[in-house]
Amino acid sequence: MRRLSGIVIISCFISLIGWAGKLDKAFQALDIYNYFDAKVFFEKSLKKDEVAASFGLSIIYYRSDNPFFNLDSARSYVLRASTHYSDLPEKKKIRYKELNVDSLSIFEQRTKVGRALYERVKLNHTVLAYQGFIDQNPWSDEIDSVVYFRDHLAFELAQESQNSAAFGAFIKLYPTSELLKDAQSAFDRLTYQEQTVNNNFIDYVSFVKNYPKSPYRSDAEDQVYQIYTKTGSLEAYKNFIATYPDNRNASVAWKKMFSTYLQNDYSSTSIQTFMKEFPDYPFQDELADQLARVERVLYPIKKRNKWGFMDESGTVYIAPKYESAEPFYEGLAIVALDGKYGFIDKGGELIIDAIYDDAYRLNEGHAVVEIDEKWGLVNRNGEFVIQPIYDDLGNLTEGFCYYAEGDFYGYFDRKGIVRLKAEYSAAEDFQKGKAIVSRQDNFGLIDEFGTTSIPFLYERLLRYNDTLYAAFFDDLWGLLSDKGDTIVPFSYDFIGRFHDGRAIVEMDDQFNYIKTNGELVLVEWLETYPEYRQLAIFENGYARIEFDNGYNLMDVNGKKLFTSDKEDVGFYSDFIAIIKGDKWGYVTKSGAALIGFQFTSALSFKGGYALAGGAPLVGIINKRGEYAVEPYFERIDFFNDSILITKSRGNFGLLETNGDTLLDFKFVKIEPFTEDIVRLETREAIYYYSLKTNKFIRKEEE
Repeated sequence: MRRLSGIVIISCFISLIGWAGKLDKAFQALDIYNYFDAKVFFEKSLKKDEVAASFGLSIIYYRSDNPFFNLDSARSYVLRASTHYSDLPEKKKIRYKELNVDSLSIFEQRTKVGRALYERVKLNHTVLAYQGFIDQNPWSDEIDSVVYFRDHLAFELAQESQNSAAFGAFIKLYPTSELLKDAQSAFDRLTYQEQTVNNNFIDYVSFVKNYPKSPYRSDAEDQVYQIYTKTGSLEAYKNFIATYPDNRNASVAWKKMFSTYLQNDYSSTSIQTFMKEFPDYPFQDELADQLARVERVLYPIKKRNKWGFMDESGTVYIAPKYESAEPFYEGLAIVALDGKYGFIDKGGELIIDAIYDDAYRLNEGHAVVEIDEKWGLVNRNGEFVIQPIYDDLGNLTEGFCYYAEGDFYGYFDRKGIVRLKAEYSAAEDFQKGKAIVSRQDNFGLIDEFGTTSIPFLYERLLRYNDTLYAAFFDDLWGLLSDKGDTIVPFSYDFIGRFHDGRAIVEMDDQFNYIKTNGELVLVEWLETYPEYRQLAIFENGYARIEFDNGYNLMDVNGKKLFTSDKEDVGFYSDFIAIIKGDKWGYVTKSGAALIGFQFTSALSFKGGYALAGGAPLVGIINKRGEYAVEPYFERIDFFNDSILITKSRGNFGLLETNGDTLLDFKFVKIEPFTEDIVRLETREAIYYYSLKTNKFIRKEEE
C-alpha cells in the first residue's frame, strides 16, 4: 500500500513537470532537491529567463549537498542575476515574484555566497587570495574585513623582510590602508638605516640631501654635526656653521662655540670679548642674560623649613618655597616640591617640572631622573631623551650613557639612540673615547663604535690614565696600553698607579717600583708592611719606605735621602718630621737637626706650618718650632695657606694659622662652598661665611 502511494506521488510530480514551463519545472525540482533536473531546466531557461535562471543556478552551486557545489560559479550566477534584475520589465518581475525571485532574495543569496567566499579566503590566508576576493567581490559585506586581513598580512610580511623596498611596495599598493602611517614610518626608518648602515660622515650628508622630507633627516643632521664637531674645538664649530648653515644644529654649534670660547675663562670679560669677535651671534638676548648671571653665585638657604637661594650680598634671590635645594650646576639646580624633584634656573623659573622621584645634577646638558624605580634621561628642557624604563642608567659622559636591559648593558647617545646594543655584562662611563665593559665576566676596552681595543680576556681591568690600563689575568697583574699592547708583563700580585713616574709592584709579599716602560727601579725587593700601598707612593719625588733598620725617604732612582734609617719619618719637604725615641722633631733634607724632638705626633711641613702636638691632640707650629696654634684640637685640616678647619670636643670651628679664632666651635660640619665661602652646619641650621670679609653672608632663620 505504501509503495503504491510513492508511485502515485512520483506520477503526480511527473505529470506536473509535463505541463509546467522550464523555469517552473526548475524551481519545482529545486524545491525537492532534485539538483540534476533543476540544473538542466535552469540552464535551458537562461536565454529566456536569465535573471531567475541565474538565481536558481547560484543556489545549486552554493549548496554543498550536491555534486555541483562550486562557490565561484555561485558567485558568477548571483552577480548575473543581480546585474540584470533592474533591467527587467515590471511584468517579469511580477512573474518572478511568484517564484520567490525578487531583489531581496537575490540580495540575500549574494550575501550568503559572499559570506561563504569570505570563510574560504580566510582559510587560504594569503595576500593574493585576499586581493582576489577584493577585486572580484567589491559588493561583499565582508569587504572591510578582507581588506583588514590583507593589509595586516601584507604588513607582517613586510616586517619580516625588514627592508624599505617591502614597505615601499606596501605604500604603493595600499594607499588607503589604515596601516599606511605605520608602513610609512617603517619605510622611513629602514630607508635611514639602509642609507647610513656604514655610519660614516658622507652617508649622513647624502641622506640629508636626498631625503629632505624624511623624519630622520633631523637625526642625520645630528650625526653630521656630531661627527664634524667631534673634536669640540672652536675651529670645528666655526667651520661647521660656515659649511652647514641650514643644519638644524647650527644654533647648537653657535652655543657650543660660545661655551668653548669661555671654557677656560667663564667671566664677563670673556663674554664681552666674544660679543665683539662674533657680532653675528644669533642669540644676543641670551648673551645679555649670561653677562648678567655668569658671575652670580647663588647659595641654597632655608627659612621655616623651606629652601630658596640668596646671592653674595645676602639678598634673597629666589624665595624659599622648596622642600630641598641643591647648588647650581650648568645653570640649573635641583629642587623638591611635594616630594618630587625638578630643576630651576637662576631666574627661579622651573625649567624641568618637579615630577621625579629622584634626580641627579646636570651633566653635559642632561640629567638622570627616576620615576617608579625606573631611570631615564632628560635634556635641559625637561624632554625625555631616554624614557624612564631602565633599572640602571649612567650619567651622560662624552655623549654616551650606559643602560641596563635585563642582565646586559649597552650605550645610548645624547639623542637617546642606541649606539651600542645591550650585550655587555658590565659597563662603565666613557673616558677619552674609551669604556671598560665585560662579556661573560671577562673585561675589555671598546671605543664609541664598539670596536675592541683591549680584548675580552681579563678578570679585572682598571683605567690608570688616558692610555694605560691595569689588567688581571691568570691571578697576576700587568699593564696594557689602550690599544691592547702589553706594557708590563703579567708577573705581579699587585700594580699601583704611577706617581712621579713610578708605580708600586708586588710579588710574593715583596714590593718594588717600575718605571713607565716596566723597568724595575730597585735591585733588591722590599718586604711589604701594613698600608704600604698608600704610605710608600712617591710624592714630590720621594717615597716613605720601611727598611729593615727603620724608615727612610727614597728618590725615584732608589737612592736614600738619609745616610741612616730613622725610627719613623714624615713625607718629603723642606722640614721633614722624624722620630727619635718616642718624640718627633724636624731635620733638613741633608739630615741636619732644625727643631728638637719634643712632639708626640708630627707631620712634615706644608709651606710655613706643620701639624704637631701631643697625641691625640694636635696644633700648628711654625718653622721656629713655636706653636702658632696650641695643641688643643682633635683634628686640624688646612682650608688654605692661612685658614684652618679645626675640631674640638666634637664640634668644628675656623682658625687662622696665627691662632686667631674666626668662628667658634659650635658647628657639626664645615665644608668649602667656593674658594672664599664656607658652608657651616649646626644641628638646627645652615650658615654661609665669607673669608674675604670675615662676615656671615646671611644667618639662617630657624
